[in-house]
Amino acid sequence: MKDTNQELLGKSKQKIDILLSLGAGREIDTSLTKLIYLQIAKYRLNINQTQFELSRFEDKYKMSSEDFYRRFESGKIGDAADFFEWVGLYENILLYNERIRSLEAVLRSD
Repeated sequence: MKDTNQELLGKSKQKIDILLSLGAGREIDTSLTKLIYLQIAKYRLNINQTQFELSRFEDKYKMSSEDFYRRFESGKIGDAADFFEWVGLYENILLYNERIRSLEAVLRSD
């Protein structure tokens, strides 16, 4: 059975507490920083892969994804099946970028 986020958080907190009590604070911080950089790299890879998929729609409809998204959200464009796929892909890009910004903010706060 998979652990819920809350269960994982509890288990992780226990591990961190034990390591901190043993004086491994610097190692924990270094490891977490490396994990954050790894996650940022994964999101950037996802963005690159998604942008490749977006280029199909941009070429087909002769417009940027940003312009398409604004027009779609304001109701100025149709509701073809392609458009819903395009919106989903573009919203993934927005989500990945937001997550990257959040992770980078944590790194800047160090």
